[in-house]
Amino acid sequence: MRKQPHYFQRRFLFPICAAPLLLALLGSVTAQAATYYVSLSGNDSYPGTQAQPFRNFARAISPLRPGDTLYIRGGVWTQQIDLLTPNKSGTSGNYIKIAGYPGETVTIRYADPYVASYGPIKSRGNRGYLIFENLILDGSNTTEKTNWQIRDGNHHFILRNIEIKNFRASGLFVQANDIQVINCSIHDQRTVGTSRHYGIYFNGANGVIQGNRIYNNPGGGVHAYPGPISNLIIRGNTIYNNSTKPDTTVGGILVWGSSSSNISNTQIYNNLVYKNIPSVSNSTGGILVGPYTSGTKVWNNTLYGNKGNGLQIGFNSLFATTKSTVAQNNISYGNGQANYLNAGTSTVFTNNVTTDPKFVNAPVNNFQLQPSSPAANKGVVLSSVKTDYRNLPRPKGATYDVGGYENY
Repeated sequence: MRKQPHYFQRRFLFPICAAPLLLALLGSVTAQAATYYVSLSGNDSYPGTQAQPFRNFARAISPLRPGDTLYIRGGVWTQQIDLLTPNKSGTSGNYIKIAGYPGETVTIRYADPYVASYGPIKSRGNRGYLIFENLILDGSNTTEKTNWQIRDGNHHFILRNIEIKNFRASGLFVQANDIQVINCSIHDQRTVGTSRHYGIYFNGANGVIQGNRIYNNPGGGVHAYPGPISNLIIRGNTIYNNSTKPDTTVGGILVWGSSSSNISNTQIYNNLVYKNIPSVSNSTGGILVGPYTSGTKVWNNTLYGNKGNGLQIGFNSLFATTKSTVAQNNISYGNGQANYLNAGTSTVFTNNVTTDPKFVNAPVNNFQLQPSSPAANKGVVLSSVKTDYRNLPRPKGATYDVGGYENY
């Protein structure tokens, strides 16, 4: 290589010394989050701006980097959101967000050609820090056991305002850690053969199932099984009219471990669980804390009009494996069999109401309390439950009200 003259070296001495600073500045620029758009009227040769959106998901997903957002414009899409090819993940401080455009209805009705395949969102494997918002996932075109499955190393997903319906499987299958399902509507999954399909099938650590409406699912509402599961929070959900398939045993919320994989420290509070209809005799339509569980907390739930038992702790000969459940401040009333059944060990059951709580109007599902309710100001203060089902502060009066609603 030709040797540069001395004046070249002297002239560029300062810029070379300043290179680290320049690189840092450039890095801060390139790290800024970008926003992309995709539309049914777009074109993949466009730059993906709001004025000139992409046309296809694959093209729109390709440039995404940690911190970026992709907005999907309204309409019915039959494409798949594929985050495997190429692999897309955010970071702990910079999630990637994929969302329906605000104020528009985005329906993804992917026609999956395979049985037990990936469904409308292909996200399995070691990828995480992803947010999904404002989407309708419609399984009308899918085959058996094809649904959204968050598993195989997935982690740190946030699902907000997602509607999941019409799948021939559980609406959402989660076998992963640090997954949040918030303010979603999960309903009307379909029966295939003898399969029991749930609204949410959940297995993993540090999960949050919050503020969802879960109904008309053939196998049950929330099915936490088989473990290991730790620190799962199920709160503020509305769960009704599940277990429409024959031979179902649980309607609302089930927590059930296995001999090799226990479930520990689950919190279930501020849920409305009503009018679920499991068909098997001695079933539980409300909440069942089953075998191989420990330290489960069941607080301030309203369980009403369920077929079978309202609140069941433990199960038959496996009673010794349901340990240290705490049930406080719950209303369980008007259920088909026992309002409360305990078959666990070291169970704490206090400040619950199993007689007429004097709801405002139970036939139309108004489970707020009349002023004369025996559940008013009869609860115990719970440091982990600071609000009610509506997210209003507790307590309003002298102490907590029993059930999902604080009496305002």
